[in-house]
Amino acid sequence: MAVAEELNFSRAAERLHMAQPPLSVAIRQLEQEVGTALLTRTTRDVRLTDAGKAFLEGARATLAEADRTVAEARRASAGELGRLRIAFSWGARFVTLPALGQAFRDSHPDVQVRTEEMWNSRMADALKSRAIDLAVSLCPEIVGDLRYETIRSEPLIAIVTQDHPLAGEDEIALAALAQEPFVMFPRELAPRLYESLVGVCRRAGFEPAIRSESFHTSWELGVLADVPAVALVPESVMVSPRPGLVALGLSPPAGRVETAIVWREDADSAAGRAFRDVARGVFAIAPVNE
Repeated sequence: MAVAEELNFSRAAERLHMAQPPLSVAIRQLEQEVGTALLTRTTRDVRLTDAGKAFLEGARATLAEADRTVAEARRASAGELGRLRIAFSWGARFVTLPALGQAFRDSHPDVQVRTEEMWNSRMADALKSRAIDLAVSLCPEIVGDLRYETIRSEPLIAIVTQDHPLAGEDEIALAALAQEPFVMFPRELAPRLYESLVGVCRRAGFEPAIRSESFHTSWELGVLADVPAVALVPESVMVSPRPGLVALGLSPPAGRVETAIVWREDADSAAGRAFRDVARGVFAIAPVNE
């Protein structure tokens, strides 16, 4: 390209920061490899042959593609390209995941992100099988060969039906619900989260009576307001309230739940590291004093 554009071996060699004789040798070797003359040389000038003109266009395209490939490799190494498959807990869908997704898209628009809602108990196996790259998990299950980073902590609140005697209160003590039936979910779907919620009730001085209905199924079907029970949920859930339900703050605070990013250290990607970097800046983790 340098010789073809300069049409002068001396200027081309200077441009390439090399001596002229090796450049002349390189051109002759290239012509031997191609099997035809690419340049005509006289004592006065250098000109491209028709074959040389065709070769020049291909050379330009090849070098441009090489530059693009190098640039993309560097971007991929910086986490600016690639694909992320993210599993998330139901409770992350309301505030946590949208906030993370928007921030990550703003800073890494060329990374393809695919999300899948998943129960906590399935996440470890999905990570180990590489079906997902990372998980955004509310109170995740702890498995020894996975890595965890807490990105958010939020208080628990109580949900009651709008005709509940306490529905008009802004805040209540959790002990005020000691005689109420609670609606949760099957323990095996998210054991740590289940035990955490039961533990909150125990610390308030009572053992919760748990109904057989599934909180999440009732929520999705829009029939939770028909279930004569109360529930404990992360505060962010009620940014999208269901009709017939009322959120009550708990005073004194009854507990908090943490959301963590979970990943396999031996399958950590540049895009995954970039996602965690972004997540650290989205939610501030305040000290917990309870």
